[in-house]
Amino acid sequence: MKTLLLAISGSIAFYKTYELISLFKKEGFKVKVLLSNGALRFASKISFEALCDDVLCEENETWKNANNHIAFSKDCDLILFAPASINSINKLALGICDNLFIQTLIAAKLPLIIAPAANTNMYLHFSVQNSLKLLKEQGALIIDPICKKLACNDEGIGALAEVLDIFNIVKRELLKEKFFIGKSVVVTGGGTKEKIDEVRCISNFSSGLMAKAIADAFYFLGANVTFLSSVDFKTPYKLLKFESSKELKELLIENKNKDFLIMSAAVSDFIPIMQAGKIKKNEHLEGLELKLLPNEDLLKNIDFKGKKIGFKLEFDEKNAIKNAKHSLKDKKLDMVCLNILKKENSFGSNLNEILCISAKDEVLFSMQDKKNLAYKLAYKCKEL
Repeated sequence: MKTLLLAISGSIAFYKTYELISLFKKEGFKVKVLLSNGALRFASKISFEALCDDVLCEENETWKNANNHIAFSKDCDLILFAPASINSINKLALGICDNLFIQTLIAAKLPLIIAPAANTNMYLHFSVQNSLKLLKEQGALIIDPICKKLACNDEGIGALAEVLDIFNIVKRELLKEKFFIGKSVVVTGGGTKEKIDEVRCISNFSSGLMAKAIADAFYFLGANVTFLSSVDFKTPYKLLKFESSKELKELLIENKNKDFLIMSAAVSDFIPIMQAGKIKKNEHLEGLELKLLPNEDLLKNIDFKGKKIGFKLEFDEKNAIKNAKHSLKDKKLDMVCLNILKKENSFGSNLNEILCISAKDEVLFSMQDKKNLAYKLAYKCKEL
């Protein structure tokens, strides 16, 4: 379990840290909180004690246990300084240890992420910019504030970055691993839409949730992720939209020089001969016949530089493994992920079960949450 030290200084944006703590706790992280005297002017120590694993401030400082500026951070993996006030940023940069808060930050030999929050003029002051530059040169990661109407009613840069953006950046820093850092990964997800006419299409029920979970896992492990999706998601990495298999093919060609391709998109096996305009119902009162042509196998034909991992959806358990092994060989894949559709993992479900088949072995990941499954798949790709 990773442990985060959340350092909160005196800013009106302090209330957003409650949501941050909740997000990290829900993800299974341990959270310790360091409160400045300025933060205690806005909130009480007990409100944080109710949410996190431990709290340090001048009120409970002692040498009888770990509640002191030397010991408090020793079991932590990373410091998130948010919101970071102007006063504390300048003191930290210049090493002015006149309070417990700064003493604890300076005593901690840990990766540091700083998310400033301040009035626009204060944030842009040369002293603050020099301090942030100095801290960045020493290895701190700065999460820039955003432009919006501030608590002082001024409008401009200085507001604390969005909570979810801070969370994603910190989670990635906590979870990233050497193997994945710098690796480029393309993940495809969602179903294609193949036009019948200008207003109708043939599609499928793919939700894109498994693909999104896979893209998330690779991103948080440190990879550079490009997500090609027919479904809209809010992501901290690049998402490129497609609708038809033709559009997906164009995006795949643009991204063919990556290290991994995880082809989870549900590409239509057949495409209709599209008719111009809108087919009129009154012209086909006895029914409408559509001619469907076999679609190109994008995964088989893509000239991809790196490892190719395909997904195979089956209903027939008896022949599923045989069909998956055929796909592995026929499409020249490094691994195929066999997904046998059941009641528990039907379309849109948060659960899934995957049998990973490669030339080397077969590994079954039993029915579980797609988020957990995605990390196991990423680690399996590491072995290829």
